[in-house]
Amino acid sequence: MINATKEMREARHGLQTLSASDPLAQANILRHVAAFTKLLTGRPGIDASPSEPLVGAGFRLVDGEERLLAALPRRDGIERIYIAFDIDDAQGPPIGTGLFRKEGDHVACYGLCKLWSPLGDGRALLVPTKGGEHAGYFAFRRGQPFRRVEGPLPGDFIAGLRRTQARMDRLLKTAEADPAPKRGFATVVSNVGQEIFTRPLRLAA
Repeated sequence: MINATKEMREARHGLQTLSASDPLAQANILRHVAAFTKLLTGRPGIDASPSEPLVGAGFRLVDGEERLLAALPRRDGIERIYIAFDIDDAQGPPIGTGLFRKEGDHVACYGLCKLWSPLGDGRALLVPTKGGEHAGYFAFRRGQPFRRVEGPLPGDFIAGLRRTQARMDRLLKTAEADPAPKRGFATVVSNVGQEIFTRPLRLAA
């Protein structure tokens, strides 16, 4: 196990800021967030209620960065979906999705989540997986936190993943020609001890 030095962390943060400032990377990440939100909630993220889960994106979490992200739902109780991108390929597809949610006195992180789409036009479900297996899922509810369901999915797992990919591809293709999904904001999250700080990162025009 290699622990990152202060210099290594600062170099990585500098690379993250540089990649996040790239207009093409920004547009790609915002398109994916918009498409993911549409599949999960059935509407643009801009219409979200304050009690609903937040969908955001960034780079792969390393060196304890997941603890920094977990501090946010611990502080405000709002569930957060995090879509991770490769810092060396920020214009490419996501490399993973996780859910951070407060459960009792701690924050649980459900990694390797997949979106599963039903037949018809129903909203997608968020399915945590592990080792290719899945057990239970999270269902979106308007104006409320996720509903955790322990039972099986209402259909074939692989078929639902394929439907999601097809719908995602259509949404991304539409968004590429539409400037509206570029609406959004970028935030740098940092800490000093237990104090969490956020500052806006300017989006490219």
